[in-house]
Amino acid sequence: MNKFSYSLITLACFSTLTNAADEFFSQTKLSLDSRLRYEWVEQDNKLNHADAWTLRLRPAIQTGSWHGLSAFVQGEGTVEINDEFNSTRNDQTNYSTIPDAKNLQLNQAYLKYVYNPKFDITVGRQVINLDNQRFVGSVAWRQNDQTFDAIALNIKPCNEFGLYYAYIDQVNTIFGSEDPEPKFVQAQDGKQESKIHLIQAKMNYNPLLNATVYGYLMDFEDISAWSNQTYGLRLIGKKDNFKYAAEYAKQSEYADQPKDYDADYYALELGYSIKNKEVALGEIAIGYEVLGSDDGKIAFQTPLATKHKFNGWTDLFLATPANGLTDLYISSSFNVFGKGKLGTELHQYRSDEKNMGYGQEYSVSYSQALPIKGLSALAKFSDYQAEEFGVDTQKLWLQLDYKY
Repeated sequence: MNKFSYSLITLACFSTLTNAADEFFSQTKLSLDSRLRYEWVEQDNKLNHADAWTLRLRPAIQTGSWHGLSAFVQGEGTVEINDEFNSTRNDQTNYSTIPDAKNLQLNQAYLKYVYNPKFDITVGRQVINLDNQRFVGSVAWRQNDQTFDAIALNIKPCNEFGLYYAYIDQVNTIFGSEDPEPKFVQAQDGKQESKIHLIQAKMNYNPLLNATVYGYLMDFEDISAWSNQTYGLRLIGKKDNFKYAAEYAKQSEYADQPKDYDADYYALELGYSIKNKEVALGEIAIGYEVLGSDDGKIAFQTPLATKHKFNGWTDLFLATPANGLTDLYISSSFNVFGKGKLGTELHQYRSDEKNMGYGQEYSVSYSQALPIKGLSALAKFSDYQAEEFGVDTQKLWLQLDYKY
């Protein structure tokens, strides 16, 4: 082969690499997710009411794809603007708790490889939100995310069937990274070493019937009381303006869990969308959820859930009481004033064992997109009225979100 041929080959290779690099960098994007929040908490106990001002910033970079391979890196910083609340780390234990501790850490950093729509794998620190986040979620409501050091695999051989598997060796909790570590509750340390297997099989038959069969095996090395194995089935579907979700799961001890137990979970929700000539006006839902108890010694737990989405916004039931929990609720969401949304929730709580009346909760929220692109506002209030569990608790949130 002569020098001219080598030159042509070299030029072709250089041109190909240059084009690939140009495409790679042209697809790379910078982003910013920020949130300024005021949170107020008042409880009927000896604690001072809490007034918390916090600011959260998340800068990130998403690379383009090169032969299916891409990367994502996101930082996270949370600032406690004042100290009139118990963040779990600031030693202000005479105030009610608002777990938005100051924080500076690498929130996400992962590599992702996609081989057509049928296969992808993600390796590194990442967010995992499964289904409605009842068992595994990122707890996006709090200022600090819950993320996972994990390897996650998706296989979808056809549109009707898919498999998901993830192995997690560390849970990065919402309680932040900055010293001092919380001492009064071991479970609130910022990082939890673990050996967790998440397995799902999804079957999409038609809009009326979609099924997810799952098994979650959770081994927490430092918090054995969190360890459990849970197997279940979730069904969802919709027809016209109606939709439903039905779920059943069974939980028992796993790994070094100190208690032998069996507890059931089941939930049913029916929803109705209100439309005017195909324009969505809102939605109303009624549901019943049970986190069962094994004779009052231990109840069904969901240690990795996005718990703020369930059992009321005052977060009185982040850990299920030993006698279990039943939650009968009605929720609504209406589109108002163009891009505004008005939401309400009403909950009636009882125990699964002993039929105790825990209390009830009333909540209302309003969110609105503002004229500046990427800027939105939220106001939210919740009132828990205690009977045989906890104390009367009121919470108020005012916040601004900006995404670029």
